[in-house]
Amino acid sequence: MSISTATSKLQMVGPACERTASLGTIKLFWTCTAFVWGGVGVCAALFFVGVLDFAASAKIGLYAISVWLNVWMLVFLLPKSKGRSRLELYHDALVVWMLSYALTNALWEIPWVLFSPFVFENLHTLDDVVAQTGFMRETPLNMYWWVLASFSSVDLRTVNHNSTFYTLELYAFVNVASVIFFFYLNKKRSPYRYLIPVLGSGEPVASTFIFSLSEVFAGFENMSGGVADTLLALVWTQYQYFLFPLIFGYFGVKLLLGDWRQCHVEAGS
Repeated sequence: MSISTATSKLQMVGPACERTASLGTIKLFWTCTAFVWGGVGVCAALFFVGVLDFAASAKIGLYAISVWLNVWMLVFLLPKSKGRSRLELYHDALVVWMLSYALTNALWEIPWVLFSPFVFENLHTLDDVVAQTGFMRETPLNMYWWVLASFSSVDLRTVNHNSTFYTLELYAFVNVASVIFFFYLNKKRSPYRYLIPVLGSGEPVASTFIFSLSEVFAGFENMSGGVADTLLALVWTQYQYFLFPLIFGYFGVKLLLGDWRQCHVEAGS
């Protein structure tokens, strides 16, 4: 095939079909989000008034968010899903996952990356963190400390300036930018929109592998609790970032090929 022929074939690609997440999917996502994140807020409030201690309030919140990150699966269980094509369901599930992932980046990881180097000093044990309880309860404004330090209830790398942990969390900026770019391309009906999840699927897998295995190889030196807390830190809050990007990479390939087939057919006709 000559270069000119290949170029002409590439130029046949026109705008892709319009895809928007269904109203039922969006309603489901925001309902679950309001319920779960509202529950995390209740845990924070119960800590502030002294009903829950730091570790309990933070761990309950971490368990809740780790469950919430699975909400994309409900897309396939909605009553109206039976009348929709597989590609439509893939798109809806992808949208829910990208929004979920980006929200965790925007609400915790990015603030943590920006402020943790200045907020946390001389914290080496969970007791060191708990000793700040009085400061956190002085005023609602001081609860920012609870938010940033919450993951230290199971993993002290949050507060002890661990360089590996910090470097991996920098990807939050890239992820939020890629999600925004995906929705921009989707609005433009770009036939290349699904390259975002396809090309980005490998990074969370590699990062999560490093995140968890580096602590295993270090002998769990930063794990602040028992076996259950270690599983929460390295498995239950992390398997989504290892498994789900692979699933959505597959969904992305199917959607990308579907767009390209449709675009070429329309251009040819």
